Amino acid sequence: MQRLLVTGGTVVTMDPGLSDLARGDVLIEDGRIVEVAPKIACADAERIEAAGCIVMPGLVNAHLHTWQTPLRGIGGDWAGSDYDDILHSRLAPRYTPQDLHDATLFGALAQLDSGTTTVFDWCHNNPTPDHTDAAVEALAAAGIRAVFGHGSAKPPPAPGAPHFSTVAHGWDEIRRLRQGRFASDDNLATLAACILGPDYGTLDVCRTDFTEARALAIPTSAHVWGQSGRLVQDGYRQLAAEGLIPPGHNVVHGNYLADDELDLLIDAGASFTSAPTVELRNHAREPLSVRLRRRGLVPSIGVDCEALACDRMLDALRFTLQAHRLFNNQAAIREMTRAGAPAPDAAGSVVRQVSLTTREVLEWGTIGNARALGLADRIGSLTPGKQADLLIVRIDGAHVMPASDPAQVMIQLAQNSDIDTVLVAGQIVKRGGRLSHPGLDRARANAAALAERLFATLPAELRARCALAPAQAA
Repeated sequence: MQRLLVTGGTVVTMDPGLSDLARGDVLIEDGRIVEVAPKIACADAERIEAAGCIVMPGLVNAHLHTWQTPLRGIGGDWAGSDYDDILHSRLAPRYTPQDLHDATLFGALAQLDSGTTTVFDWCHNNPTPDHTDAAVEALAAAGIRAVFGHGSAKPPPAPGAPHFSTVAHGWDEIRRLRQGRFASDDNLATLAACILGPDYGTLDVCRTDFTEARALAIPTSAHVWGQSGRLVQDGYRQLAAEGLIPPGHNVVHGNYLADDELDLLIDAGASFTSAPTVELRNHAREPLSVRLRRRGLVPSIGVDCEALACDRMLDALRFTLQAHRLFNNQAAIREMTRAGAPAPDAAGSVVRQVSLTTREVLEWGTIGNARALGLADRIGSLTPGKQADLLIVRIDGAHVMPASDPAQVMIQLAQNSDIDTVLVAGQIVKRGGRLSHPGLDRARANAAALAERLFATLPAELRARCALAPAQAA
């Protein structure tokens, strides 16, 4: 029996039945949490000293395209159709299975380094079974907990080939995965189908995909904006009328969903994921998470595209907090104006109480995201019986001290360097501020080489639209 005893830290359990401990211990046996208490006596356990640190559940990233990690930052100033024209049409089709493995491994290791222990890897650059297997192998090699979202590549169709919007998901491939690598739901990685949905697929494709998913009891996720140009104008209304929306269906983005469509999705038991750092680059609509919060619901939050924005859940949560406050403050001003109150000015504050607290956002990034992924019975809180996915975070850095409130430290201040120790299912993957993965240096080198090779394939006019170093952009 392997025993670890994390001792003396400020323990943030995210379990309302346990509450937090100003100073406490966490005992882990064979990868599971067995006890959380102010003091635990266990002579035969390996001790991990956490005095002066925060001990908390690992972060959960509810939406990430890990294969894009080597393309970090190239699209920070993209607008219009650049993402599709450059990344999906030009760069994505050049990935070999080995490239997808290298990118996914590097992306997963980066998530672990930043305190994310679980990721929904929405893999939609997998045109062949070999690509899919390479991505799955990379997640396993990284040692991260994952929901592997089997998607579908979306390049421009070859002459005579059907457009991807008319092709149902690869359900034979889903069955192959379900009977093989994902035969058990108890493994570190589980399976989901990332389908087209009504924004990107025809109604017949949606019918097929939802019917197959329900028959196989496979979770589904879809990119949905709800804009007027979507393929199925009635969106989920038609699918709901036919009783096709499966339980637990995950809707990503949804900024433009009409209230009635959002409500029927809520009634159908859907989960919702916002990625405000990406969504607010070129959309003026408030994130769907704001609307859900007003309805008393808990959204999930993801990073989304590292080619466009941040790669860390801490940054995504920080941006989410401020986006919520901004849109809620604007709503408060509109309400004041309608009520006949004088317009606010610089002489006084409009808001007497913040509309969203840092603690609540930290809960979203842990237990809330775990619920959205269907994993709250395993992770998301330091509850005895759950798997030991946890972080030890130092608070003695010059950019942190003398702050000590865990929510303020994590959401406002902490950096990767403060995340001292990371455990996934009781396995230490980061300690003393350094990842312990033996392939880290090679993963970095492979990612850099992949990026250089991909950028070299772009014509000059497209390279000029990417944020590249001068030598790369030449």
